[in-house]
Amino acid sequence: MILKSVSIDCVIFGFDGNSLKVLLSQNNPEETLKQLSEQDDYEDIKELYMEHPSLTDPRCWNVFGAHIPVDKDIDDFARELLLMATGMNDVFLNQYYCFGKVNRVPKNRVLTIGYYALINPAHHLIKKSIALNDLKWFKLDHLPKLSFDHGEIIKKALEHLRNEVRYKPIGFHLLPDKFTLTEFQTLYETILDKKMDTRNFRKKIAKMDLLIDTEEKQENVSHRAAKLYRFDEQIYNHLKAEGLKFRIE
Repeated sequence: MILKSVSIDCVIFGFDGNSLKVLLSQNNPEETLKQLSEQDDYEDIKELYMEHPSLTDPRCWNVFGAHIPVDKDIDDFARELLLMATGMNDVFLNQYYCFGKVNRVPKNRVLTIGYYALINPAHHLIKKSIALNDLKWFKLDHLPKLSFDHGEIIKKALEHLRNEVRYKPIGFHLLPDKFTLTEFQTLYETILDKKMDTRNFRKKIAKMDLLIDTEEKQENVSHRAAKLYRFDEQIYNHLKAEGLKFRIE
């Protein structure tokens, strides 16, 4: 059984080296309804789906969401939802907001708990669920038609991401394991939508002592190869316990 009045939506952010994107899905109506009809409480819940934009409008795209089973913890189900829809596991996932406007879902009163995930698209194998017709990355300033208030859900997730990256080193989840300082700076400039002084940025990062020089350089690039670094999470956790304040600006 599922809770008709409570759902989870997960916004998946990815960084391709130049722009921040969001992964959206289009449902396969036939397969989705088939899976729903196999649930014991289908007659009670079918009204939630029969007029859902993702099943009735082929132009509609969605963030990843589902109503919560009565026997699932919300954090556990959020991770299961990601795994079921995309095959992704062990990724950064953060709960950030509860959406509860009265008329956000027609005919039903639904509270939605929002999560956002951070991945590097080039380093995660994404597998499309059979309940989906399509998965696609979209730039945040070129979003397609969305179901319900999914535009607001994405906007609020971005606001929280921007606040979090200023004080916590979560941006590393959007980078490959090895990255250049330029890639690192470009990521933060993209998320925060502002240019940063390169000298000051690198001086601040160097003082935190959070990057490991891999003693490797870029390969197969047309310009001068830059050094590759790795984020040292162990050092960060140790320094945080001693009172380190991570601040990128």
